Amino acid sequence: MMCTQHHTGPEPQHRTGPATNKDVGGKRKDAEERNKGREKTGVEVHQLPCVKNISKRFCQNPKCDVSVVAESSSGGEREQQQLPGRSSPDIFDDELLTDSFSVKISDSFDEELCQMEEGYYSKCDKNIVKLGEGSGVKSQDSELSFASTLDSQPLIGRFNNRIQQLTPTQPPGGVMSERERREAAVAAALEEAAKTRTSQEGFQLGPYFGLPSKVAQVIREHRGISDLYDWQEECINEGSKSRNLLICIPTSGGKTLVAEILMLRCLLLMKRDVIFILPYVALVQEKVRGLSPFGVELGFLVEEYAGSRGSFPPKTRRKKNVVYVATIEKASGLVNSLLELGRVEELGLVVVDEVHMLAETGGRGASLEDVLTKLRYGASRVQLVAMSATVGNLKELAIYLDARLYAGNFRPVQLTECVKVLDKIWEVNLGAHTEEELLQNERLCCFPYSNEQKKIDVDMVGGLVGEVIPDHSCLVFCPTRRNCETLAELICKVLPTQLKQVKNREKVSLYRALVEEGGGSVCPVLRKTLPYGVAYHHSGLLEGEKRLLEEGYLMGTLCCLCCTSTLAAGINLPARRVIIRSPYTGKDLVTKSRYKQMVGRAGRAGLDTSGESILILQHQDLLQFGSLFLSPVESCNSTLADDENRGLTSLLFSSVGLGIAVSLPQLKCVAASSLLALQASTLGVDIDTKVTEIVECLRRQGLMCIKPESDNHNSASSIKLKNEGKSHQQCCVECTATTCSLEELLSNDHVLTVSTLGKAAIKGNIDLKLAGRLYKDLCVARENLALNSHLHLLYLVTPYAVVSSVKIIPSIFSTAYLSLGEEEVKVAKLLGITEAIVVKLTLGHYSKKIGEDVLRRFYVALLLHHLWSGMGIWQASELFSVHRGLIQQTLTSAAAFASCIYHFCQELKELWAFRDLLANFTHQLSACCSAELLPLLDLPAVKNGRARMLYNAGYHSLRDIASAKPKDLLSSVAHLPHRTAVQIIDSAKMLLIERAETLQGEAEQMLLGLN
Repeated sequence: MMCTQHHTGPEPQHRTGPATNKDVGGKRKDAEERNKGREKTGVEVHQLPCVKNISKRFCQNPKCDVSVVAESSSGGEREQQQLPGRSSPDIFDDELLTDSFSVKISDSFDEELCQMEEGYYSKCDKNIVKLGEGSGVKSQDSELSFASTLDSQPLIGRFNNRIQQLTPTQPPGGVMSERERREAAVAAALEEAAKTRTSQEGFQLGPYFGLPSKVAQVIREHRGISDLYDWQEECINEGSKSRNLLICIPTSGGKTLVAEILMLRCLLLMKRDVIFILPYVALVQEKVRGLSPFGVELGFLVEEYAGSRGSFPPKTRRKKNVVYVATIEKASGLVNSLLELGRVEELGLVVVDEVHMLAETGGRGASLEDVLTKLRYGASRVQLVAMSATVGNLKELAIYLDARLYAGNFRPVQLTECVKVLDKIWEVNLGAHTEEELLQNERLCCFPYSNEQKKIDVDMVGGLVGEVIPDHSCLVFCPTRRNCETLAELICKVLPTQLKQVKNREKVSLYRALVEEGGGSVCPVLRKTLPYGVAYHHSGLLEGEKRLLEEGYLMGTLCCLCCTSTLAAGINLPARRVIIRSPYTGKDLVTKSRYKQMVGRAGRAGLDTSGESILILQHQDLLQFGSLFLSPVESCNSTLADDENRGLTSLLFSSVGLGIAVSLPQLKCVAASSLLALQASTLGVDIDTKVTEIVECLRRQGLMCIKPESDNHNSASSIKLKNEGKSHQQCCVECTATTCSLEELLSNDHVLTVSTLGKAAIKGNIDLKLAGRLYKDLCVARENLALNSHLHLLYLVTPYAVVSSVKIIPSIFSTAYLSLGEEEVKVAKLLGITEAIVVKLTLGHYSKKIGEDVLRRFYVALLLHHLWSGMGIWQASELFSVHRGLIQQTLTSAAAFASCIYHFCQELKELWAFRDLLANFTHQLSACCSAELLPLLDLPAVKNGRARMLYNAGYHSLRDIASAKPKDLLSSVAHLPHRTAVQIIDSAKMLLIERAETLQGEAEQMLLGLN
């Protein structure tokens, strides 16, 4: 794939003959002689392009030029020309940079650099044309695109090697001359600059958007893509200029590939790290699986930041760059840690998929806006690439992100949208302006149903499904989880029994895998529907079950899934036909954005030539029908001001804590960089007033204060050292000691700082409203911590958010309490829960001696304790009468909250005991399985059932998996797709490489200290 853009600057002159290998002294002498006659012969002096993104400590005077003489292609005469572009770094003090010294450097290196310029290529009329015929380079990998013409790594590599040869060495006891010392200093600096671009061994700039052709091979092998669409090429070329991008193309249009190619450019060419933000844990794990083969073959690391996974700050990598694949919450903690330590320069690109999540309520949208606003204000050099298929106010978002907008209706496969009312189906006229113009091409919907089938399937959903399966796939979106299960059973009752014979062996294999994943249990609904190739998919399933059903659907073992609308925003499961059972999600009318996401699943490039969606309407729904199709897509509005300015408060508070804004005017600038500020007039928000009110409120709470004058010159690290060893209460007293009136705060640029508790909340990514409560709970528990049982720790890591939605069933509470052992009963008593209180609860009365929140939290902790003790999720689901999917979500949330508490306690020295206790506890809690399976569960595509099958087949460690072949795994694990087997092996290799890099880095650091 060739880049379509051309180098518009002046072309450098090139030598036509082969490079010679004269000694340095001879060249210097020849150069001095040529230099004397430059004015007469018209020799041009070319500016040597310096390495892009050079470290700031080497570049204090960008106007300083290191010049080189280039010979024209016409013969021995030379022409003098000053090339535009980047300049070489100024690495000396002013008094050292004399004119005579500059001439000497030019004379000594001119011919060397002329020879090194050979091999440049120019792009003309989309053909690679070689300018230096004598270079002898014929490999396609060495042909340079437009981007590689700007930053020629082969040239820099040869330059670097020749510098090493030319660098004078000082004999033992000898003294270097002034000229030699200066030349050595220049050579060392240029060598260091070259290393910043060429530290990744084995990569040369090539024809695939500046990347080597091997990248195109890997994309073709693992993505099945050999050619790009025109809009993708244009977008990649624009993104290659480090411009922010906002891409809005319908589902399956190819947005992700654009982001991945820009990601590879950042990792392999710019040598910067990348953050890839996705909204859900399942999407993060899918992306980690998909990128691991790229990382193994191209030499970068892929790290998962979801749930309890990921460390803050991230480990420093010396040799390999990293792509952090993160959920919104984990990305917030990741960016905070990089900003706090001044490591944000390691980032080159942040990709945000599903950027319309900015409008998500409940805090997730505010968290995403928090991350993006901090990056825009405190790390503007970091490139942003945001993607979405459904955003109404695109121009407004583009202004917020300072991004180039790419929007359109491009779909590689044509989509036909239809509406069904009773027994008639109409096509939707997407170009209609009125309701009368909406419907066209009416057709009759009639299937050979029996009288019984007509009664149970009034809307003929089963017939619509039967038209496309089993040759093609079908997704049926339902309004509720319960409806998914009942509709799956209904469909099977009207489908022909001959479908049971289609892929029967694969279905049996899938059933065996589900049995293993459920610990011997399978949902009775799935037992009935699997023989027909039909299943349901919603949040009530275990993660392992969902993964198996998704793989079965993609393999063709399953041809129909009845699912909730959340699947439309989740894993990519395309279909020939999409049926929307009802225009409602729960009790609410479906939004146009969600509707577009659902119908966007219809039609897949490379497999189908067309896609079709059918929305089933009842007569009472016809009134809302017109508004759904004729209204614009909903706008993406800021949620920072929701819930009493919760998001804005967090943004301002963390900005002070991280040191990116430490005064009221600066905080107003941060707020002005947000989407909320852009929409302030629309949402009726006065940003400046809000900022002032929030700062004053935080000061009254003791979470933020004026830094004493004597500390204003101190760094954040010195302040941290000053507070080392002090408790949160001591720091709060000191924090409130320096006060001033609101008028003084407004009239002066006082430096603000946050309390120790505030810093802990930022580090642990804990909501400010919960930080004080958590600190109090941990301090109370510290006095009487029970370590003879895990129940006390499980109680402490039970998330407050989960507790608020729990409804206690008294009889179950009593049964679970009476089953506790002696040590667990002691824990209950420490919390104030006695047998008498449990009996009262059974009778329907809450005790006034203990809060209801404590009882609810302990109730959830009892559930976690049963899982920790080895009870299966199916058994726990029956015991507590809770959907198994909700139990697993609770377990995942508890593990994530335990990780937050671990980082929270790192900032509070008085809570050191919890920091040490939670270090390994978090990882074990996230799996909640026998110890021998823990290493295998680190793999993103492996859950409990598949881990057990791998272990029983003799794969006990990551090394065993990494050394296996895909066919070996296929013969050992039931219903394992070949693609997934490859991803599992590559994920194991990636984890081993990552750990080896960590150990190697630690070893090098120790040796560096010794030296």
